[in-house]
Amino acid sequence: MTRFRGSFPLSSPGRFLAVAGLAVLLCLVTLSGCTQPVTPAPGPVSTTPPPVTTTQAAAPTQAATTRATPIGQQTYLTYTNSQYGFSISYPSTWTKQENTASSVVTFTAPTSGAVGVIPATMRVSVDDLSANPMSLDQYRAAQLAKKKSLDKFNTVYDIPYKGNGYSGWRLGYTYDTGVIMRTFDTYAIRGTTAYTVSFTSRDDQFASYTVQSDTMFKSFQLI
Repeated sequence: MTRFRGSFPLSSPGRFLAVAGLAVLLCLVTLSGCTQPVTPAPGPVSTTPPPVTTTQAAAPTQAATTRATPIGQQTYLTYTNSQYGFSISYPSTWTKQENTASSVVTFTAPTSGAVGVIPATMRVSVDDLSANPMSLDQYRAAQLAKKKSLDKFNTVYDIPYKGNGYSGWRLGYTYDTGVIMRTFDTYAIRGTTAYTVSFTSRDDQFASYTVQSDTMFKSFQLI
């Protein structure tokens, strides 16, 4: 048999195995190189800050002399009287009349239109005390003396009242006009001017106006 130095015979199975092993080894090396993680080259660092999103505040609106304000299920309008220096809110469904009887302004609740119905009212009246100055307690006593002339007068409240920016007095009472009526008066004095805010309704309907009357009393302020 002829031998070749440094090689296998062409028909030798050992040569086939060697070639196959070399191929597998080359494959493994190639695959190993392909699975190595690739680290990207560092890029330039941006020095520009990201944009900042801002929300622009709405421009303030100018307050109107009369404005609508929703409170609960009711919308209220604000009445301002610059001559006597006060403001008060009232339900938008109520009517407004100025300079009626002894009142600067009167607000009247809507009615069903039935004959004999007495609508609830809120009145603001002003007294000039310059000729006869008096304290809040003296004014309250003078008003109480007048109310006692009403038929079947009965005091319900007679207490100090803390209003919207002022200290006043609250007088509540009932009286008979053929039907029992209930009135709450709030008194306040500034300088030589006395203010009376008065809510009146039938006694048996007074509770149904609690929300409206409380809101109106609380809204009254001296300006």
